[in-house]
Amino acid sequence: MVKRTYLVLVILSCLICFPTIAAAQSTVAVMPFEGHEIRNWYIDRDQMITGITESLTDRLAELEGVRVVERGRLLQIIQEQDFGYSGRVDLLSAAEIGRLLGADLLVMGTVTAIDMNESGGIQLGPIGARSTTARVNLSARIVNTETGEIIGSVQSSGKHSGASISVHNLMGVSFQSDTFKNSVLGQALTKSVSELVEEFEEVYAKWDAPGEELAGNILAVIEDKYVLNLGSVHGVTRGDRFAVFQLVKVAGLSSPVEIPMGSLRIISVDAEASVAEAEDAVFEVGYVVRKQ
Repeated sequence: MVKRTYLVLVILSCLICFPTIAAAQSTVAVMPFEGHEIRNWYIDRDQMITGITESLTDRLAELEGVRVVERGRLLQIIQEQDFGYSGRVDLLSAAEIGRLLGADLLVMGTVTAIDMNESGGIQLGPIGARSTTARVNLSARIVNTETGEIIGSVQSSGKHSGASISVHNLMGVSFQSDTFKNSVLGQALTKSVSELVEEFEEVYAKWDAPGEELAGNILAVIEDKYVLNLGSVHGVTRGDRFAVFQLVKVAGLSSPVEIPMGSLRIISVDAEASVAEAEDAVFEVGYVVRKQ
């Protein structure tokens, strides 16, 4: 009874060391789009492929829980592994690229259609202004890099109408320029990218992403037992195993280094704390524990 009372007092006095549950965050890499439907009299094909890829990358980076691989790093891996651009990358190669990048998901996109229909118009100096309707269709496969399987295919179609400069006058216009962004084609493309991101969100929400990481601390050592600040409210159950780490400050590093020290097995669980016994070592108060 005395030992039980002492255990409760230790737990209550030490709960200022709160456990942490790291929010699940997935890393996504966006491959360069395939652009066979981009005709060079619209705008430079390579420039537009780069622009569409960057636009989608930027939009995905705004989503909660999504971390996007920097485009320069992705291109570096493609070049180092001699995969070339999208046409040469099959699903297995794509999965390998994703693993090399540390990505959980890989987005492989294609421009499936770009249509511009013009009618009438007036001439304003060297530039022709016409009534134009533009449509841009995009599709993408979302690949799980761990398994190489496609977890979802998404499509989008952006359409915009209005007065615009003649399609022939887009040649030589920068994708990043306001002239292109404000054109009928530029606005149709923006709508299509936005819709593709919405479709991606739906697939992503259903994907069984890597789970949250449960971490805490050793609060007390009582004989050969260890009290953790993790309990049933944190999802801990009897029999769970935790890896144990010692945090060591190293000169020249801003963050402490985690030194693996061994493991613990849970033998008793309360609401906000649990008791474990060591499987292979002796630990100290303050050591970090992470669920295996």
